[in-house]
Amino acid sequence: MKASTALISRRRAVQLAAATLLPSRALTAMAQTDFPSRAVRIVVPFPAGGNSDVIARTIAQRLTQAWNQPVVVDNKPGADTVIATSDVARAAPDGHTILMNISLIVQNTVTKEKLPFDTFRELRPLIAATETPMYFVAGQAGSERPTSLDEFLKIGKARPGLLTFGSFGMGSTGHLLLLALQRAATVDITHVPFKGNSDVIIQLLNGQITSSFLPYSAIAPHLAGGKIRILAATGETRPTIAPGVPTFEELGIKGFTASQWNGFFVSTRTPKTAMDRLTRDFDTAIKSAEVSTRLNALGLTPVGGTPEQFQKMIDRDFELIRTAIKSGQYKPE
Repeated sequence: MKASTALISRRRAVQLAAATLLPSRALTAMAQTDFPSRAVRIVVPFPAGGNSDVIARTIAQRLTQAWNQPVVVDNKPGADTVIATSDVARAAPDGHTILMNISLIVQNTVTKEKLPFDTFRELRPLIAATETPMYFVAGQAGSERPTSLDEFLKIGKARPGLLTFGSFGMGSTGHLLLLALQRAATVDITHVPFKGNSDVIIQLLNGQITSSFLPYSAIAPHLAGGKIRILAATGETRPTIAPGVPTFEELGIKGFTASQWNGFFVSTRTPKTAMDRLTRDFDTAIKSAEVSTRLNALGLTPVGGTPEQFQKMIDRDFELIRTAIKSGQYKPE
């Protein structure tokens, strides 16, 4: 099935319409009770130990203290986050089951021919937990090891077909950013999809691919060896964890403000009382000194805020996909 900008527009219209749905009388009655009234489950679509898991567990610990109720993390990896998302979409819409996800939840609405749920009709954004710039990194390119984005692009223009790019899948944020770079710099870079960032790193270190867009936590342990180098970062300002890295904007390449985020979602039928409590307490937890310090140590920026602010980040991802499709560079099946 070919995706189109019209398809995205229709899905976004459904998403916005769903946000205005009023809860049923039964759910309204439920909302009058104290929340949370029992254990809360946070479903994470990745294995234990990764960044998303650490973020969820750090925030869950803080919320357990605040609510005097257990907040447990339930890891359900697989199928590009579809298994975990489906679990939460089917759960009782009372706020006690929460999904953590990344931008794949947006991309799946376009790249997946059929999903077992209608993503943004059944789920709504709760709050953004973290965001981090995406770092464009390069390794060996032929006999050269570029030290700047300009050098990298010059190599690509001088030797067509040499440059390769690894990402954690078709339609991933990294892949879409690659397409944007190819448009902006008029350079040819061959895309090679992998199953995860760890595979991308291995191939970069082995010299099997020449570049990638990756989060800082994935590349930090390997920078000292000199086999890979950060050439640029997305975002409007230089990242605080790597202030020596220029942004694409600084280097004269516009439109690279996208970030990698982790955020929480709940059922669109979650009662307003529970939604308000969740928003307030998640925001407090995320911005607490204890949680912020832990997240900063991972190279992540705590976000928090409101569902409306999180929605703007999601809209930005939709625009990235829309632009790639309009340009004709990305044709998901």
